[in-house]
Amino acid sequence: ALLAVLESVREFNRAILGPLGAPAGKIECFIEVPFELGDKEVRPDGLIRTTRGKQTWTALVEAKTDRNNLNPSQIEAYLDVAKEQGFQAVITISNEIATVAGEHPCSVDKKKIHKVQLHHFSWSQIHTEAVIERVNRSVADPDQAWILAELIRYLEHPRSGAVDFDDMGPSWVAIRDGAGKGTLRTPDTKTVEVVERFGQLIAFSGMRLSRKLGVEVRPALTRAQFREGTKRLQIAADELVENGTLRGSLRVPHAISPIDV
Repeated sequence: ALLAVLESVREFNRAILGPLGAPAGKIECFIEVPFELGDKEVRPDGLIRTTRGKQTWTALVEAKTDRNNLNPSQIEAYLDVAKEQGFQAVITISNEIATVAGEHPCSVDKKKIHKVQLHHFSWSQIHTEAVIERVNRSVADPDQAWILAELIRYLEHPRSGAVDFDDMGPSWVAIRDGAGKGTLRTPDTKTVEVVERFGQLIAFSGMRLSRKLGVEVRPALTRAQFREGTKRLQIAADELVENGTLRGSLRVPHAISPIDV
């Protein structure tokens, strides 16, 4: 459904693919294209190819729905295929939310993303981009606008498999109670997990605001915080242990200042 709408609605495909480096031109989408990788066959969920003049940009797509998480070994296999074929990118889509734009929820071998870019979208993010296009009435063709509205209606249906953020994780209750009683000690993996979930909650809150306002609301981070994700998590975990506090901030275009949470 997503690939069909990307191929059909120009403004939507530019909003999704433009920031990834895809040229504005003819777009073709395919599903389950088989490739040989060594002695086995791999079959990504989709392939996107955009062409403008002599320039061609191609990406493999891997998608998961419901509570199914991405598989690092599967992604690495698709990165290998993309490198062999001379493709530019691998795009993953799941209900996992990246705390900040550009981060990926899976840890993969960094050598494999030296020549092939790895991008991630959550279904919430896809939904949000579609709504922003609709709210801004930026889709010129009425038939294409109807198609985009149908994608939004599909994503909002509980059986679509596109799930919004609704869970702080299995460690939340214990960490929350420990913070309330002041019994948290040195940050551990559970504390860092809760801090990371809170970052995802802030990012998702930005998406919800984006859908209401028709503009892109993002977490407000300094350049250092953006670059050093591990350090950012550690500092936040220390504050949670010491003060029982979780903090986040959202930047709304044209607002006087960020919204602090």
